[in-house]
Amino acid sequence: MAWSADDYIILFFFVVGALLHGITGFGYPIVGTAVVAGFYPLKVAVAMVVVPCIVMNVVMLRSGAGFWRNVVEYGRAFLPLFVSSFVGGLIGVKLLLVFPEPALKMFLGVTLLFYVATQYSRFRIRFGLGRGTMLAFGFVAGIVGGVTNAIVAFLMIYLLGTGRNKTEMVMVNNISILITKLTQIVVLFPVLRGFAARDWSLLGVVMVVSLGFVWLGGRIRLRLPQGVFNHVVAAMLLALGVYALGQGWAAAG
Repeated sequence: MAWSADDYIILFFFVVGALLHGITGFGYPIVGTAVVAGFYPLKVAVAMVVVPCIVMNVVMLRSGAGFWRNVVEYGRAFLPLFVSSFVGGLIGVKLLLVFPEPALKMFLGVTLLFYVATQYSRFRIRFGLGRGTMLAFGFVAGIVGGVTNAIVAFLMIYLLGTGRNKTEMVMVNNISILITKLTQIVVLFPVLRGFAARDWSLLGVVMVVSLGFVWLGGRIRLRLPQGVFNHVVAAMLLALGVYALGQGWAAAG
């Protein structure tokens, strides 16, 4: 396959996304989708990120107690969150095909900026640990994730607001992302079928390289204190909020 400059740009940002994903438990699908959407329509960009993202999440969930034990343990503890995010994801993927992109991106951007601002003010937002809160946040996160691939942006608002530790955040994020990706791969299968051999070759290289960088990010995360981890997550949410708002504003204009 003869690579173009665009292919190298896409590969570079996938590597950045994998490193961030290893450190914080999210970032890969959001960064990947944002970059690929600069070269392809949004629905094609979302479809291109699905396959490598599923592989990435499975690898992340194998850490610690192992894939199945992590899925069972965190699945039981956060079942309402996962069920509601699955339902929301089904709705979100359908909306992806019909809803105007600018409004969705601007909504995401404003929400993220507002939340980060509250975290560094005296009006810091905190949430209860009840099932109702899980259901509400899971549903909204599923819809947003299905449309924009940014499900974890909303989940992090919930996880930080309920004082979860970094291990819980990483595991919950990756299970939620995996649920969304499995939903997307079914709904977007017709788009995937239209990929050329060149597209699949690029994704193959992306997956292999990304696995190495997500491992490196995981090693860095183990050395980060919880407080530093929370600041890194807030910085990522701020950057994503500014980016989403800018994209939405530009598209609306």
